Amino acid sequence: MRGVAKLRHAFVDLNRSRGGMSMDMSMIRERMEELGVDLATLNRRYCEIRRRKGDEAATPVNRRNMLAKAISNEGNPTLETFMDLVAALDGKVLIEWKSTKVKEFGGDNAA
Repeated sequence: MRGVAKLRHAFVDLNRSRGGMSMDMSMIRERMEELGVDLATLNRRYCEIRRRKGDEAATPVNRRNMLAKAISNEGNPTLETFMDLVAALDGKVLIEWKSTKVKEFGGDNAA
């Protein structure tokens, strides 16, 4: 795990709720602010990722409200949506197991 401590990161606590998994999306909003990315830009980036994955219905017009709701903590985004948003903001998801092994998802492999 050398070097991992030096990475800028945020922890997402995936909590079970009656509606599935709930996520604190504040890290997405903070990253948007850090990069100077507005909702329209995030929406375009997200839709580009979804289209590369074969989701032809992913257009900025029909995803705008879903993304606005998701990043405001009012929605219940899927893990796939969360990971695509992370990729749209040039991020990746790291999982740290209790045995301290780290496995990487997303990043260059997200699309």
